[in-house]
Amino acid sequence: MIKISNSALKYPPLKRTVQKIPDVLIYRPKSNFPNSYDVCMFKTDGSNSYVKMHYSKENQSINGKTEPYMHIKMLLSKPRKQGLGKKMLKYAVKLSKEIGCEGRIYLCADPQFTPNEIPHIFYRKFGMNTESEKVNSQLDEFIKEGKTATIKDFQKMKMYYPPIPTVPETATPEIKHKHKKFFLDMIKKLFNKKKTD
Repeated sequence: MIKISNSALKYPPLKRTVQKIPDVLIYRPKSNFPNSYDVCMFKTDGSNSYVKMHYSKENQSINGKTEPYMHIKMLLSKPRKQGLGKKMLKYAVKLSKEIGCEGRIYLCADPQFTPNEIPHIFYRKFGMNTESEKVNSQLDEFIKEGKTATIKDFQKMKMYYPPIPTVPETATPEIKHKHKKFFLDMIKKLFNKKKTD
């Protein structure tokens, strides 16, 4: 019997490779709405778990600076607490870079759909924040204590990633009084100047 090595063959046999199936599959259907897009993510473990995101590109003005943001209009995960929501947010940051938003995303955390366990804590854990320093501190306190936030604790609010500069809410009455006094003095000076002219 003659043995022929694979290297001597003109067309050697293909090597059989086993590819690992990814944990999730991503599907991007065409949206029916102009300038709006959908993304679906499915688990491949046969559990029928999925998350759906609806988004658009919008400009947001924060602290006087207008920049493009990816606006997540809807993020729906079924069933919850399967890790898909976090994976979708990570994918959203990546997708935001692809559409020219440089990784910036924002959404409205809405307690309406899950009033007994609102999504604000989940978004805060991901690294998002609100425009209010006070609200961010309250969310951090809930996370630190391991408490579940309900609709009684937080209302509907915008949350941003990466975190945006916040407005400090300490000593606001004094600051407001100083600003009010300054503007009243300016108005008086302008009014008196017009009288003398």
